[in-house]
Amino acid sequence: MISPDSPLRFCWLWLASALLVISSALHAQENTSITIGSGSVSGVYYPAGASICKLINKGRKQHHIRCSVESSNGSIDNLTQLQAQDIDIAITQADWQYYAYHGSGPFASAGAYKEQRALFSLYNEPFNLLVRSDSAIHGLPDLLNKRVSLGSNGSGDRATMNILMAQSKWDDDSFASTQALAGSHRAKALCDNQIDAFVAFLGHPNASIKEATQTCKAQLIPVVGKGVDNIVKRSAFYTYTTIPGGIYPNNPDSIKTFGVLSTVVTSTELPDENAYQITKAVFENFEIFKRLHPAFAHLKKQNMVKDGISVPLHPGAIRYYKEVGLL
Repeated sequence: MISPDSPLRFCWLWLASALLVISSALHAQENTSITIGSGSVSGVYYPAGASICKLINKGRKQHHIRCSVESSNGSIDNLTQLQAQDIDIAITQADWQYYAYHGSGPFASAGAYKEQRALFSLYNEPFNLLVRSDSAIHGLPDLLNKRVSLGSNGSGDRATMNILMAQSKWDDDSFASTQALAGSHRAKALCDNQIDAFVAFLGHPNASIKEATQTCKAQLIPVVGKGVDNIVKRSAFYTYTTIPGGIYPNNPDSIKTFGVLSTVVTSTELPDENAYQITKAVFENFEIFKRLHPAFAHLKKQNMVKDGISVPLHPGAIRYYKEVGLL
């Protein structure tokens, strides 16, 4: 038996403590979890987050990172949660990424979020205006005195609609009624004749638009005019774009509108190694990623590194991009 005062006993106690610390560190490494804030389940942000998680989890045994995706109200909600450290990664429109970083627009009261860091950008999101076939709506001006879903609170849809409304000096009282619907709820409300139209930034094809066009022959309407021209000219984020015809039933014609890139961002709280492994998981499995959703089909690696990125890249992402020659 080792005496309580024996130096050997203290050696064993020190060794046991050291092993406990090492074991705890290894256990923590094996159980690193990250959460991605996305959007409504019927939109594209949610499957985008799920696709990223799928590729991260594919290599979990090597990098010890487990990924999960959460639904949310969209861009602004995701950035708010990211800043509160409730999630680790946010999918957001490029414009709200910029506004959050600089503390402007809807983030003015929260102040500049200078800890925000970008990983990569994704696909272009057209601004969609979907209307009932009997609504007599043929463009933005026809929304006046109609029943309209302006987008859920905390979404890029609602924030962008506010900008468009300001161009015409409209407010919520300019409509017969307004709702703040998201996902499949807006398609159901449209077909149940509870609203005449809804607006949404969505990549295509989209489940809620498909539901409405199939169920009640809803129509995508061009989003053009002086107000849109002003927004595009004054912003580095918005560009003119076209929704191809034939994607949805009863919508054979191409639709002119404007759009913005979706981006994947995080913060300085994410360790460099984790950011490196997350970026690597997507780019090393790029062809698989492109097949996980039709909105990803035309992505190009070189564009994802720079387009729509208006905040600093995360050092971990930079490390990967330099390794493979993308930077």
